[in-house]
Formats: sequence, C-alpha cells, structure tokens
Amino acid sequence: MIREIAVVYVSWKDAGNLHEAVASLAQARSRMAADAPRVSLVVVDNGGVDAGGALRADLETLWPGVKILINAENRGLAPASNQAVAATEADVLLFLNPDTRAEGEPFGAIARAFAADPGVAAVAPRLIEMNGSGGAVSGRLPPPDREDQRTFQLRRLPHLFSDARELLLIDHLAPNNAGRRRSRYADEDRNASFPVEQAAGAALAVRRSALAEIGGFDEAYVPAWYEDVDLCDRLRREGTIRYLPDARFRHRGGESASRLGYDRFLPIFYTNALRYRRGRYGLPARAVYRGLLVAGMLLRLVALPLRRAVPRPRGEAARAYLRVLRLAVGLGASRPTTHES
Repeated sequence: MIREIAVVYVSWKDAGNLHEAVASLAQARSRMAADAPRVSLVVVDNGGVDAGGALRADLETLWPGVKILINAENRGLAPASNQAVAATEADVLLFLNPDTRAEGEPFGAIARAFAADPGVAAVAPRLIEMNGSGGAVSGRLPPPDREDQRTFQLRRLPHLFSDARELLLIDHLAPNNAGRRRSRYADEDRNASFPVEQAAGAALAVRRSALAEIGGFDEAYVPAWYEDVDLCDRLRREGTIRYLPDARFRHRGGESASRLGYDRFLPIFYTNALRYRRGRYGLPARAVYRGLLVAGMLLRLVALPLRRAVPRPRGEAARAYLRVLRLAVGLGASRPTTHES
C-alpha cells in the first residue's frame, strides 16, 4: 500500500517555472479520490536568495505545508535531490523538473502501479509536449536537434555502438536508423505500459526502499546531467523501471542548458558521460569512447561552417566542441564546478 507520494523539485534560477509547476500540481491534487495516498511537496532552491521570503510565501500559498530548502549555492541536482529525500518519509519520491506541468490527475496511476507490483522500483510518467499534444506514437524519428518527447524520454542504456552512432553523426544523417529506433523504444506501443532501461529524470517516480538500497543519487554527477542515467542503471538491480502512460506531464526541456550556455553545458555533459563510462566500460572500451569523442567533435567543427541553419550561434558551438576536445584528450577539467551562474 502506498501511503504518501512526495513530489520533489530542485530549482535553479527558475522561480517563474516553479510557480506554474506547483500550481499545476495543486490543481491535479484537487482531482484526487478521497481514498488516494497523501501527496506532499519538497522544494530545494539551489543557489537561491529568497529576498524577503517571496518564494516561500508564493509556494506556501499554492501548497500549504510545502517543505522548502534553500541552499546558499548551487549544490548540484543529485546532492539537492538527496537532500530533499532526507526531508520526507514518503513511500514514493516523484522527481520532477520545474519545466513540467501535471496533466489531469497523475498521482493515482502512479500509486496503483507501485501497489500492484512490489517488483517495480520506478515508474516513468508519460511526457508530452508543453502544448498538451501527445506527439506521434509511431512513424519516423526526428533528428537529434529536433527531438520530441517520444525520443527524449525513453532510452536503452549507453553502449559503444550507440556511442558511435551518436558521436559520429549517424543519428543526425539517418535519424530513423534501426539502432536508434531500438534504443528509443520507437516501435513499442506508447499507449501501453512496458519495462524500460532508462527514463529521463524530468519525471521519474522511485520507490523509497529501492532508492535507499542503492544509496540515492550519486553526488559525483554535478551540477547535472547523467545522474538520471546512473540512477536508472542502479535501480534496475532492485527492480523494474516501467513506463506509465496513464500518468502524464507536459514538458518543455532544455531550460538549464539554455541558461548555462552551450559552451558551458557541453563540457559538463561529457565530463559526466566519461564518469559514467569509467564505472561501466572496461579499459579498451573507455579508450574507444575517448577516440569516438575526439572524432565526433572534429566532425562537428568541420561541419559547422557548412550548415545553413544552426540551433545556436556558431561561435558558441565552436567553443563547446573545442572544450570537449580538450576534455577528451585529458586536458579539460575532471570535475565541473557546482557554482554555475
């Protein structure tokens, strides 16, 4: 029996997003059945300065009884998530990004999924577009730079073949290739529940006992990115991760990366990608991955001036690729700072 679901938000420079997210949760909670589990809320403001208590007052108006933890500096997503877990005794922790919005009433479906099968360690509510559209459930996959929620949310865990496809631009040139379709569960029925290897941390509900068994989030993944990949890999040793289409959240995505800037985001992302592979790949595979990383950044630098349309300024992209190149050959920082501003 699930008695309580605690929703956890870790916020960084997005008070406006947080207000809308909590408002949508409060609306969803008002639709719950009388015998449904209790839903509580824990918010960690990472590096926030709550001048005059405005954030606290706003959130307490939206959600009386909310627990608000304010860190003087950005501790990183994984440490702040563990901090939130320690502040509640709920049976289930529902980790949400502030750029998500509850659709309908997702809590009942989440509680039922855990109650029905003790072997479920985590469930991934369905992510849909922010405009409320469910997105395609079949058909050709969009390229990585125009990813939708279907291709973003569910993935198989990384391995050298998927690394090669992504880094050598195969997924960009042939986005609907068989390997990518398999790794994105593209041929599964997205209107039905099924087990997955990895689900995006933007919306992930985790059984408390399973999270305790693996020791929570690995706090080495700072300030963010790849902590959810690592978490899912370890959670699968405790039980199944299930995709749950009956619980839905709208999602925008890319908020933190946009605020940080691509030339700062990309080196952090690949620093943590290398960290993940150090614990899973053997020495030869790690060497191959570094070689793929070098080749991938060189390919992007060569292609950059030839592209007619780019999603970000060319100078910013070039700086990002050069910084990752330095990282790949061992000249970059081994641990990103948590004090990104």
